[in-house]
Amino acid sequence: MAQGRSKLRGRAILGSWFAVLAAVLVALVLVGGAAAYTAHVAPGETTEQVERTHWTADGSFYHTADVTRENPVFPVGSTLSNRSTYYTGVSPELDSEYVLTYTGQDATSATVGLNASLVVQSSGEDTVYWSDRTALDSTQVDSLAAGESAAVDFTLNATEVAEQQSEIQTALGDTQGEISTFVAVDVTVASAVDGGSADLSFTHRLPVSVGGGSYTVGPEAAGSQPMTTTATVSSTREYGPFWSLGGPLLFLVGTAGLAGLVVGRRQEAFSLSEAERDLLAFQDDRAEFDEWVVRARLSPTFEGRTRAEAASLEDVVDFAIDAGTGVIEDPGSGRFYALSEEVALVYEPPRLAREAVSDDADESEEGGVLADVAGVSIPADENGTSTDDDSGANEAAGDAGADDGRVDDTDAQNGGDEAPVQPDLTDESSADNPRE
Repeated sequence: MAQGRSKLRGRAILGSWFAVLAAVLVALVLVGGAAAYTAHVAPGETTEQVERTHWTADGSFYHTADVTRENPVFPVGSTLSNRSTYYTGVSPELDSEYVLTYTGQDATSATVGLNASLVVQSSGEDTVYWSDRTALDSTQVDSLAAGESAAVDFTLNATEVAEQQSEIQTALGDTQGEISTFVAVDVTVASAVDGGSADLSFTHRLPVSVGGGSYTVGPEAAGSQPMTTTATVSSTREYGPFWSLGGPLLFLVGTAGLAGLVVGRRQEAFSLSEAERDLLAFQDDRAEFDEWVVRARLSPTFEGRTRAEAASLEDVVDFAIDAGTGVIEDPGSGRFYALSEEVALVYEPPRLAREAVSDDADESEEGGVLADVAGVSIPADENGTSTDDDSGANEAAGDAGADDGRVDDTDAQNGGDEAPVQPDLTDESSADNPRE
């Protein structure tokens, strides 16, 4: 049985492009195999720097001022706490405390030192022009457990701070920079990390500005200071779906396709025989010139016409266009005809094409949708004798024989004076079945 046009075309394409398709499939196998191997067999490792916090020292300032002088606003003896502004006339002394809290999961005991000083300095941008430091108080804790706190207390007299600042300015005169006053607490924390010692030193500040009848405190420069170490951590590299899923899929598709190509090549499944190539060429022409072809059953003889054989269906269509007629496909034999007044041009399709149309011819006969072309006949010696390929046409010839006989009898009765009537195939009425 003849194969369909699409299947033949697919085989022809696979045969023509075998090398290219094989190269593409090999590339898929290589790429997919490499991706699958990388993602699942040897993903490799990635390294990153991980920072770990072992313990934290958190410092804060607290300050209060007792009201010691009569005033209309604050009662004498009351305490003002953690304010941003205090008044020199009613509460000149500032009682302050710096508290350091030591925290850390599984942190060992630490040695903590706190030293508070009053600093008056002149600075500008990143330059300190002069600085005067006065010690206030200090404390030392040799064993401070995690979760515990250490503190240092100190007292400032705002009037004395203003006098000290004035004396320095008088002694030095006008100097560059901006003069600032603050309490500095130098903190040292010594502990152990991963079996070794770890020391942390930093300074927290509490600004104090005295001017006119008031002084301001803060904002403090304090907070948490962590003890951290950095370690290099290696981990298995992870890949996305393109590598982990796409790689194996590409490998399987490429392998299966390549195996199919190799098996098909060995079985010559992609090589078309001469008959199949002829069939494919005919099917292409049949599809291209379909609008020029009419399916109809012809009578047994070509009266008064010279029979000519065409090499291809395209030649038949060209002849029909030049002759101003149509192309007739005989469903019984599968042949194609183009009839002019003097010539009957015939094209016989390849053997495989005739085999393919035999079943269609039987179905068409059952449906009764085909008709003889009136007055045009195919003689037995022209159309071929009883063969398998021409069985449909011979049956059609047998059906039309009785009508042809009647025409001959009529001619005999008329004494043979009148010539046979030749049909005009360009007239639509010529397609009517004379038996009807």
